[in-house]
Amino acid sequence: MENKPNHFYEVIRSIFSPVFRKFSKLIDRILFNNKGMIIVSLLLSIMICITIDYDSIRVKLFNDLTTSVTISDVQVNVKADEDNYEISGVPGTVSVSLTGNSTDIQVFRQQKGVIVTCDLSKCKQGKNLVNLTVDSLPSNISAKVSPETIEVNLNPKVTATFSLSCELLVGTGQKVTDFETPVLSKKQVTIKASQETLESIRVVKALVDATGQYDDFVTKAKLVAYDINGNVINVDFEDEEIEASVTLAKEE
Repeated sequence: MENKPNHFYEVIRSIFSPVFRKFSKLIDRILFNNKGMIIVSLLLSIMICITIDYDSIRVKLFNDLTTSVTISDVQVNVKADEDNYEISGVPGTVSVSLTGNSTDIQVFRQQKGVIVTCDLSKCKQGKNLVNLTVDSLPSNISAKVSPETIEVNLNPKVTATFSLSCELLVGTGQKVTDFETPVLSKKQVTIKASQETLESIRVVKALVDATGQYDDFVTKAKLVAYDINGNVINVDFEDEEIEASVTLAKEE
């Protein structure tokens, strides 16, 4: 009975000894071979780098969601002294390209919205080159406005007085001849605009809306300035509206 353990050991050794010898020879061949040493060193280096920079690699592989989103028709917010200067050259809308993490861009658009500003507060009279900027842009998002730089002209506003004419607006089933000429509370109005704009004005009208009126009435008439082609001109009126009294035409 005492010889069985020794016999078992001998069997195990006879089976695995050749395997160990072959494995040992393979290790020796690799370690004492230049190419083998290079391969082993490379594998060890990769293992060390992965161990040390695992977090960085993981962030880059799984969190690098950088993308670009282009938003069209973004309105331009103008900061300027519009009471004293007439401004031209600012586009009504622009395009904005946002670059960054897709989630950050989505949050920014939902919370703040994309607002483009044209800041003219430090500009002087005449032509100025101005950069358009995106308001409240987070540091982790970059933006490119198209156009990015614009040429803006600031013309000082002056005042002038114009005579008023009247235009009666009627609805379906009505005729202008159903009413007498409206009586306006003012015959003249003061307008503020650049000298060039004032010189382009050909007529200033008080628009009296008689739609649905079948008796004498008093209403507010809107003032509008027109150029020689009948186009509306954007100006500052001292009074945007004036009072108008309208009576029915007398039957003959």
